[in-house]
Amino acid sequence: MMAREVVGQCRRTWRRIGVTREDAAEMAAELTADLDAARQDGRDPQSFVGGDPTGFARAWASERGVVPVRYLAGRLMLAALFGALPGSFAGMFLVFGLPSDGLAQVLGRESDAVDLPGWLDICFWAMSVAFAWTGTLAASSAVLRYHADAARQITVRVLAAWLPLAAVGAAGATALVARHWGYPYGLGVVLAEVAVPLATVIASLGLARVVIVRRFRPVADPARSAQGAMVF
Repeated sequence: MMAREVVGQCRRTWRRIGVTREDAAEMAAELTADLDAARQDGRDPQSFVGGDPTGFARAWASERGVVPVRYLAGRLMLAALFGALPGSFAGMFLVFGLPSDGLAQVLGRESDAVDLPGWLDICFWAMSVAFAWTGTLAASSAVLRYHADAARQITVRVLAAWLPLAAVGAAGATALVARHWGYPYGLGVVLAEVAVPLATVIASLGLARVVIVRRFRPVADPARSAQGAMVF
């Protein structure tokens, strides 16, 4: 890989993670000079950046503190949704699918559905919740790592404690509504009982991220701001 290609890939990475044009231009100039010096010493550009220009650019920008802390709430919510879906669907299948007559017929039990004891239902629900929780945190962490977010660790820690509380509150509210309407049953009702708590949890995740970013961002120095206004 040529030096120009390495610098170009680093520039694309800096643009993706939100580095300003001024900082990116300064870092690109430094990197170009370093690559020229390395070439004179007999090193190729790819080995200079450790074989990973994207990772090098992300780590260098984070080290210099030029990566802004952005909300990324939409991307975070979308990633969390996809991370939570496997566990949620697994829980739906274990609780609603196993006792169904359709599955009993597939298993050759005619109309005799698989009868699960109550404690096993609870265990299945707990497992699905744990998988959904783990998938949500893993997906959220991956998105923030991809964007070299400086508040990634604190975001994941807060979400790890907040998401179970939000899930319990959303599930409890859904149960109260279902009780008020006499526990109606049907495909649409079941999907709503799953979708509403899930949407509530995902929305609360986005709100938590907004609060974290606002608290994490440094307060602007008035003197420095006034000086910048005079310069520009």
